[in-house]
Amino acid sequence: MAKHLAKKEKKRSALDVAKEKLSLIKDSAKKIGSREKSGEKKSKGPEKTIARAIRIPVTNSAKKAAARKKETEGSDAFQSVMLNKTLDLRFNTTDLFLTALALILLVIAHFLPTSGPIRLLSFLVPFLLAGYNYLYEAFQEAFMGIVLGRELILMIAVLMALCAGEYLGAAAVMICLKIGDLTLAYIEMIQSEKVSALYALRPEKAELVNGDAVSPVRASEIAVGSEILVRAGETIPVDGVVLDGTSVLDAAPLVGGNCSFPVAVGSEAISGCTNVNAPLRIRVERTQKDSVSSALIRAAENAWMHKSAHERQLQWVLSYLSPALVLLSVLMAVIPSIATGEWRVYLVRAAILLTVSQMYSVVQSVKLSYDCAAACAASDGVVVKGHDVLESLSRAETMVFDKTGTVTEGEYRVKEVFPRGVSEGQLLFLAGAAELYSPHPIAKAIVAASGAYASEISAVDIKEIPGRGVSAFIDGRCVYVGNAAMMEEHGIAFDNPSIPGSAIHVGVDGHYLGHIILEDALRDSAFDVIEELRAAGVGTSVLLTGDVHSSARRIASSLNFDLVKAELTPEEKCSSVEYLMSNRNVNTTLAFVGDGVCDADALRLATVGIALGSFDKPEALEASDAAILGRELRTLPRLYRLAVQTARTALQQTIVCGAVKLLVLIFGAAGLCSLPVAAVIQMASILYEAYSARRILLSGDEHKILRVKERKI
Repeated sequence: MAKHLAKKEKKRSALDVAKEKLSLIKDSAKKIGSREKSGEKKSKGPEKTIARAIRIPVTNSAKKAAARKKETEGSDAFQSVMLNKTLDLRFNTTDLFLTALALILLVIAHFLPTSGPIRLLSFLVPFLLAGYNYLYEAFQEAFMGIVLGRELILMIAVLMALCAGEYLGAAAVMICLKIGDLTLAYIEMIQSEKVSALYALRPEKAELVNGDAVSPVRASEIAVGSEILVRAGETIPVDGVVLDGTSVLDAAPLVGGNCSFPVAVGSEAISGCTNVNAPLRIRVERTQKDSVSSALIRAAENAWMHKSAHERQLQWVLSYLSPALVLLSVLMAVIPSIATGEWRVYLVRAAILLTVSQMYSVVQSVKLSYDCAAACAASDGVVVKGHDVLESLSRAETMVFDKTGTVTEGEYRVKEVFPRGVSEGQLLFLAGAAELYSPHPIAKAIVAASGAYASEISAVDIKEIPGRGVSAFIDGRCVYVGNAAMMEEHGIAFDNPSIPGSAIHVGVDGHYLGHIILEDALRDSAFDVIEELRAAGVGTSVLLTGDVHSSARRIASSLNFDLVKAELTPEEKCSSVEYLMSNRNVNTTLAFVGDGVCDADALRLATVGIALGSFDKPEALEASDAAILGRELRTLPRLYRLAVQTARTALQQTIVCGAVKLLVLIFGAAGLCSLPVAAVIQMASILYEAYSARRILLSGDEHKILRVKERKI
């Protein structure tokens, strides 16, 4: 499908596409300007509108939304197109062959004993072989009035060089430019192929069930409420609920690790998972574009829509620096030529300055590095919602963990029952009856241990109090099941637990009936993950939990956390996150890691909210900035190291390329650097940038190879 769209796009005129882009941006700038003049409040930026149109999950945090609005103002978008043109060249063997041929002909022409028009013609052949498409685009930019377009400026530079008799330099600029573009296009092609590989998670066809008939349809056209048939060995195209059949789903291709689970009638069927054993009949709960697999693909494809602060700052600097360098080159060509009469010398120097003024490769390479990182994260089963998320995560000095489902398995079991005045069975049954409809893992464990069934219970007026527990009327009695804070709130005297664990107290009509101790096993990898993060650069690790202090301290000590806060309600967890954020060091961020069940508000509040095990939790995908679809905690340090590597690579690319261009600028203006040498040095800096981006892709491939070897079905 991606190849078909690419072919279709090629058929369109490049001039028409450019006109459409410029028209859209100008319209956007006019609309924003008119709103500002009329005093109308800007509620949504253009990028937010685009994100909503293609249904990219976005956070609801007002601070995050305001920060992302800055990059989408009309004037900034207009400058981005005018001065930092995105690379449109696609890598192909024809261009590679023509460039290689042009390079060979350039060397031959340099050593040929020719002069005059014959020598000019011998250099024009390699010049046109490498730069024919740049000439065409330069005419387009001139026709559209884009006076600071990259191709137009470079064509002016090489024409100045040709007028000054610097034939070798003019052809060298074109060939080196083409080599740099092809290298970046090659890396972009590899990154696109990595993203395209994710399309296997989203089948194009599905089998629609209509009574006893089964007919093939396009998966994108399946409506909510329809029924589909997924045979053994096929990939589930949409999210739904199993209506008939029993099988095992392999989620390894989706989550990037070993993950398989049994399903039966009533179980969730997640798109992107492979049906292993037997056919399943599934009722569609979400369309394909809203399914989990589509969210993963969109994250990899559209991460560029939310630029990092580095990219925004770089574009802002270049929006002023590039015109300044163009103006400097004009002055260099005019004033010294008039003063000295050596116009050929200063035309060449001005051509060098014009060549240096086009810093498109810096912006492109930084963007490409972040795109490569987002693609690597997606192939590892991580939804990253923008370049800014990776950049913020790279500066995370404090990492806060919610306990349940994060550092623990999230699967509670009843450890001990301490009844008072009733039997253990009666206490469990009463607690299970009240907790029957609660989605909390503790409630599910109590219900499973109590053997409570909905048909046997007449519970009414059930109320779930977040961070406390539940209350319900059962057989005319008011039952409270929850933590110590709930008992205190209703004036019920309770016993303090004598053994470690999560204590759930039960009270009926103001009388205390005892408590239940539950335990949640720690993840085997939790200690190693905390230490890996500390070694990678996380300064402070914090544990937040609603458990009692004794249990929380025991867990925090065994996992070597720096700080721990216990007996917290969801609101108090948010307050703790706010406090930690307000007291963090300058230029650092805070990341919150949770499962997205009871900590969605904290995920939205943190600088970077990371949801773990979210492939079957749409609300966690919505609330988080980065969502680890699998339940393997070891993915977290890999994601953190990837973010650090990407941010460091982007900074190195900017510094190296900026230093190279500054040196070429100084030596070129002083006449100590020739135009061919300047072109070769610029090409070398672009090759370095491409190599840096390629390293990010290779680091992701290494993780992928190891993961495939470990996969078991």
